[in-house]
Amino acid sequence: MKGSIVAIVTPMLKNGDIDFAAFEKLLGFHADARTDGIVLVGTTGESATLNKDERAEIFAFANSKTDIPLMAGVGSSATAVAIQLIECALKNNINECLAVTPYYNKPSQIGLELHYKELSKVGANITLYNVPGRTGVDLLPATIEKLLEIEKVTGIKEAVDTEQRFLALKRLKDKRHDFKLYSGDDPSLVKFMKYKGDGVISVAANVMPKEIKELSDICLAGDFGKAEKIIKNYQEIFKLLFIEASPSPCKYLLEKMSLLENNLRLPLHPLSVEYREKIYEVFKNI
Repeated sequence: MKGSIVAIVTPMLKNGDIDFAAFEKLLGFHADARTDGIVLVGTTGESATLNKDERAEIFAFANSKTDIPLMAGVGSSATAVAIQLIECALKNNINECLAVTPYYNKPSQIGLELHYKELSKVGANITLYNVPGRTGVDLLPATIEKLLEIEKVTGIKEAVDTEQRFLALKRLKDKRHDFKLYSGDDPSLVKFMKYKGDGVISVAANVMPKEIKELSDICLAGDFGKAEKIIKNYQEIFKLLFIEASPSPCKYLLEKMSLLENNLRLPLHPLSVEYREKIYEVFKNI
């Protein structure tokens, strides 16, 4: 999987149930935009408030409704639960899984290595996901290098946005050319792609899929000068998409686009009123 991959939101009804009619509409929206891939039930998909059965429903539904390549979010603080989620994805014919580092319990680098080794035994392809700002733990390049030896560990979504980290990942890709590197940070995706990046797993692609697809394609073609000029126009909306906890800003804009109802499960909540006019004005003018 390469290019523009959306970390898709999970539409919900007012009572908190999954809104599958809106979900189908979103899948069509991304098909029209030629989105290259979809991550289901990641952080932006409110994975923390969805149980295993709900995730299974989403996996099965998406697999039946779109031809866009799918990646299942299977992250958990418990290795055993993550394994169950991978098994669930495989039962629903999804062979690509995105596994965020365990969060809250802050495992050591040894613990992270052992965790991913166990996940790799289930049978699916595992994309590592490192986002220390959310999880409280940083999956270091030295640990990733050890995991390169495992065939089923096929890539990483990296949200650390420093050039030092980008360079370290590039060196790992030089050692294993089929290891995929995905940006996990929209604002720095062009800089990331310069270091042999394969694409972006994007929050912004929920609301601007054509623009992120174009930007990703330009980067993959190697025209980074053009990409740098384009991304400057998007930095304000990228920032505003995190003005409150994601995916609250995204869902507000998607409702304005008539693609879903602006409902989230607690403790998340709809975008606060004081931010709505600002984000919509910026969004309309990108």
